[in-house]
Amino acid sequence: MIEYYNKSKEKDKIEKIDKFAKGCWIDVTNPNNEEMKFLSQEFKVEEANLYDGIDIHENPRFEVQDKKTYIYLTAPTNKIKHEHDSSFLIVYTKDFFMTVSKNSLEIFDKILNSKTKFKRFNNSRNLVKILFLLSRLFEKSVHKILKETKSNRADLSKLKNKDIAKLIDYEDTLNTYIASFGRTINTYSRILRDKSVKFVKDDEEIVEDLIIDLNETLDLGKQTLKKISNMRDYYSTKLSNDLNKTVTLLTVATIFLAIPTLISSIYGMNIPLPFQNSKQLLPILGTIVLGVFGILLVILKKTKLIR
Repeated sequence: MIEYYNKSKEKDKIEKIDKFAKGCWIDVTNPNNEEMKFLSQEFKVEEANLYDGIDIHENPRFEVQDKKTYIYLTAPTNKIKHEHDSSFLIVYTKDFFMTVSKNSLEIFDKILNSKTKFKRFNNSRNLVKILFLLSRLFEKSVHKILKETKSNRADLSKLKNKDIAKLIDYEDTLNTYIASFGRTINTYSRILRDKSVKFVKDDEEIVEDLIIDLNETLDLGKQTLKKISNMRDYYSTKLSNDLNKTVTLLTVATIFLAIPTLISSIYGMNIPLPFQNSKQLLPILGTIVLGVFGILLVILKKTKLIR
């Protein structure tokens, strides 16, 4: 799907237009082969780069070819099953600003709508908007995970299997973010240094601040990941201890049940045995069993198998 956006003349908002106009924003989502060829022929965009743009696992990077700047970035998303982020492509030229993605990502839902204000609508400003929102989406996602982690950490003894499953999902999310953060930060730095992308001074300062924010979010993500790992280790240790206690309890119960079973089995045999003709046989055997129980209890308490 190919859509064109331009700034409304009367208001500080963008509007969808029917066809290409110089300086417009071209938003491309899940293009088919015909649309790929159209984009390549009409706008002289490398088709191979377009296919890289719809690869959700493409690494963040920065390239310049034939006076066109190709910026690959990764954004957090909940729209793709079993994925925590997705790559997309920005094609930066003097005549148009193009974004290419496999799926309709949240970052574009937030920008390409009538509620977003565009006091300035040009390629460099649009790029800054994407970089700014991308940084905020990562920051918001990591802070959400940190908040949930602290909530669960408040009472580790009440953690349940569903809580651990959620923590493992958070851990996977953070690992995915951290894996791409380094390349994303390098891409931001390259965008700032490269002469093919021209920013006004205010926008340069914004991008510099975003690089600092991304580094802080990266550090926060690593700290949160460590907390989650410690919580998992605690839960595993707790499960192991609980299992050991259960096994110990069952073993002790088995021993106590085995004693009267053994004695009754012995007196069930057809051989001469002490007190077998006595009328007090049952109380005698009961006393013996209780005595053995008492001795076992003393031994178990001394060995701290039971408390």
